[in-house]
Amino acid sequence: MGFMHLAIGQAPIILGDVSKNLEIMEKMIIEAQDKSDSNLDLIVFPELFITGYNLRDNYSVIAEKIPSSAMAQSGILKLAKKFKTYILTGIVERAGKSLFNSAIMVGPEGYIGHYQKRFLPNFGPFEEKMYFGEGKKSTVFDTPFGKIGVQICYDLFFPETSMDLAHDSADLIVNLAASPTTSRPLFHRMLPARAIETTCFYAYSNNIGTQGSLTFAGESLVVNPRGKIIAEMPSFEEGVIVCELKFEDLERFREARPVLRDSKKKE
Repeated sequence: MGFMHLAIGQAPIILGDVSKNLEIMEKMIIEAQDKSDSNLDLIVFPELFITGYNLRDNYSVIAEKIPSSAMAQSGILKLAKKFKTYILTGIVERAGKSLFNSAIMVGPEGYIGHYQKRFLPNFGPFEEKMYFGEGKKSTVFDTPFGKIGVQICYDLFFPETSMDLAHDSADLIVNLAASPTTSRPLFHRMLPARAIETTCFYAYSNNIGTQGSLTFAGESLVVNPRGKIIAEMPSFEEGVIVCELKFEDLERFREARPVLRDSKKKE
């Protein structure tokens, strides 16, 4: 285990316009590469970034079977190859008769894996259960630069989703979010807490801009296993953050506070 070069992009997208959103994604990758002094290992984009979050009845129009060479996935693969980097982004997945709010990871060599959001918010402005099926399991992606656990937005509030990933050897847990300004204080309190209890690095990639009645402030960030912020984006600002994660430090963090060792994995 060594170093990982991570970037997070946040930009307003065009609801339902996959090809336009792929252009926005490319712009963000270029900006991240310009900011980074070494090759990017992974760049992360928010929940449903490639399609838009607030699409409601139009989710099914842009949903894709995963893996496949449908429009969004071929576009992401093209970018991963062109910039020799791994890309993790939100996407609408079609599986059988159901749609899922999913995250997909694609590397220069192709599809790596995907994750279906387990906990769907259905309160206040959220109505995800009307459109999406619930995912059944947490997923850790094995990459050349480390083990990456993935969760989506509301999953954060269920400690088992984070602990499952930590017990499956995640070095970094990434939360892809469409968290509106009203949820802001809760997320910013939970993220450091989750990092501390899992002793993992934690990255949060949130949408910005307005989609329908929802306003997203971004404020994407990265925290270390002690819950300390090591990189963050200002509110409502389009752009990227890049940072270097030293996975070799995890052992030290975990010896100093052995939460993982002392929490038994539930069978």
